[in-house]
Amino acid sequence: MVSRSSPSDRPVRRGRVAPRAPGTEPGDQLIYGKNPVREALRGRRRVRALLLAERGAGQDLESALLGWSADTPGRMPPVRRMATVELTALLGTGEHQGIAAEVDPYPYLDPPDLFRGLTLLVALDGVQDPHNLGAIIRTAEGAGAGVVIPRRRATAVTAAVVKASAGATEHAAVARVRNLTDFLGEAKQAGFWVYGAAAGAGSPYTTQDYRPPTCFVLGSEGEGLGRRVAAQCDAVVSLPLAGRIDSLNVSVSAGILLYEALRQRT
Repeated sequence: MVSRSSPSDRPVRRGRVAPRAPGTEPGDQLIYGKNPVREALRGRRRVRALLLAERGAGQDLESALLGWSADTPGRMPPVRRMATVELTALLGTGEHQGIAAEVDPYPYLDPPDLFRGLTLLVALDGVQDPHNLGAIIRTAEGAGAGVVIPRRRATAVTAAVVKASAGATEHAAVARVRNLTDFLGEAKQAGFWVYGAAAGAGSPYTTQDYRPPTCFVLGSEGEGLGRRVAAQCDAVVSLPLAGRIDSLNVSVSAGILLYEALRQRT
């Protein structure tokens, strides 16, 4: 066990629930968009089939498919073609750019995997907007950080989240936990310092030392940190606001905190 040393929006577009594509197994998922599909071909989970629109963007993508899978020989999945209107109906959205994929369920990590391999985490308390979660996962993956989400009252890694992350989900370290408060206790036992973020907190975020193993905790878009979650934090920090608004988007706040930690470490 690691001992801890003291540290000195736009509205969501909701389509109908997509039916399961022919040939998929129970639990398989559909993802869509050029970047998500490309990263899935390079990522951890199995891509069972590619779905291409017969005309327009789908035709232009065919020559790119071999290049996307060139670094993973033998993983080129079968290609199925369908009319654009059929692909849109299957996915429940027109934002597919002419391409989608049938993939295995998302491979969440267990908390011990995060503790062993990472020293920077961001835990989310009830974030329900898939665009926010996707943006946070994209930033965290770029910063070399893991992401933790609770099972209840929060969005999971859905096709919309994969699209919003531009496919970063396929490489990111994401854990889904039963109870966020319990997870934060485990993180502290593993040597992490836990910092919550809340508007109006007395300690500016720049006054803390994030060089030891660090876990940032950010609350939901409307409610902020829950009482029990906030009680588990070693400190609660704020981001200064000089304008007339009283809060920042949660994905923006996560990016600022993660890159302040990187700045201190480099």
